[in-house]
Amino acid sequence: MRLMRGWIPVLPLACGVISFGLSWIVLFAIAGDGAFGSLHAFAWVHLVALAWITTIALAILLHAVPGFLDVEWSGLGANLARASTPVFALAALALACGFFCASLPLIEIAGTIAVVALIVYVVAIIKPLLIVMKRPGNIRAIARAFTITFTMLIATVLLGLSFAYALGGNAPPRLLLGLPGAHALLGLGGWLTLLVFGISARTLGPIAGSRSRYLALHIGSSSSVLVGTLLAAIGAAMGMGGLLIAGAALLLLGALAYAADITDVLRRATVSHRPPQLLMLFAAGWAVVAAALFMASVLGASLPAAAVYAALIGWIGSAVVAHLHHIGVRVVLTQTRGEDDETRPEAVLTAPLTWTTLALYEFAAIIGTVALAGDIATLLRIAAICGFAAFGTMLVNLARAARTQPLSIISLLR
Repeated sequence: MRLMRGWIPVLPLACGVISFGLSWIVLFAIAGDGAFGSLHAFAWVHLVALAWITTIALAILLHAVPGFLDVEWSGLGANLARASTPVFALAALALACGFFCASLPLIEIAGTIAVVALIVYVVAIIKPLLIVMKRPGNIRAIARAFTITFTMLIATVLLGLSFAYALGGNAPPRLLLGLPGAHALLGLGGWLTLLVFGISARTLGPIAGSRSRYLALHIGSSSSVLVGTLLAAIGAAMGMGGLLIAGAALLLLGALAYAADITDVLRRATVSHRPPQLLMLFAAGWAVVAAALFMASVLGASLPAAAVYAALIGWIGSAVVAHLHHIGVRVVLTQTRGEDDETRPEAVLTAPLTWTTLALYEFAAIIGTVALAGDIATLLRIAAICGFAAFGTMLVNLARAARTQPLSIISLLR
């Protein structure tokens, strides 16, 4: 499928970047209130998971899904999906604001709008998936994986909306017991983790110059995470400790298998641009750490906040930052210079800024996890400062890269 200039909508990308920066400010603000399980904490979680990561993912997937599947996608469905992403982006920001301000009506309204926008998006993007489902070969498996991942997204947001209405007293209060845990598990394990698993299977080729040699390991890790997520979510929702432990064990097994696969791929890397590769290696390690912290939490340790932070910032966040420094730059280069451009990302990025971003970001991930594990507010504030500094250096780096283009960056926004 040919790249379409302006196909990736700009407003969601801008909202995602803004949310990335805001998340560190909110983290700093809530570090000293001793209530990481409060509505303020939900504001931070939704800024990261929804307003930053999911918003950017949905915008990029408008091009990536048809591109990965090698299928043309146009007409009403494509236009509806593209139009729904700015609506979702703004609603996700409003939802985070509702949590931070403890405004239950805003939480309900913004949550409803976000869910409706996502349903429109997913229903619209089903068309190219159904087209590929009729084709023979491996491409059908890719379409099936995307379908499962989007199903997890819809299940996650529907549970989240039920939770929002229960908070406002417009749904049974009993939903507040196991629902938040199931919602978090489906979001982190079912939607975001499976999304990164699937996307990285295709993008590690450009990032590292090599791909997985073990298809069974990739399938096994994804299957283990999917089944583990479902078991853990059901266990959390119904208060069934046995299912929760079994699900946590499968999640840890899947994370270990993924980390082994990624390590093997990166060990054979031939691409000279190392920072994105190192970030993906960190991401794989964080996946194991997050799964281990979750297992410890299930067994009685007071580590759920640390597990969520490690999953969002360490695991998913590191993978997103890695892709922004390679695939993200390549998207800009391709759309401004044309499809035949082969300029490498390292040629337009400033290496000291790239390495500084990596160091600051991973430091924020490490000390933030330690801070939440030990309930140390001062460390959490330091993590927030480092994270915001990483956000700043990344923005400066990407801006400098954009200014090297022969065409104005404004052309990308048209």
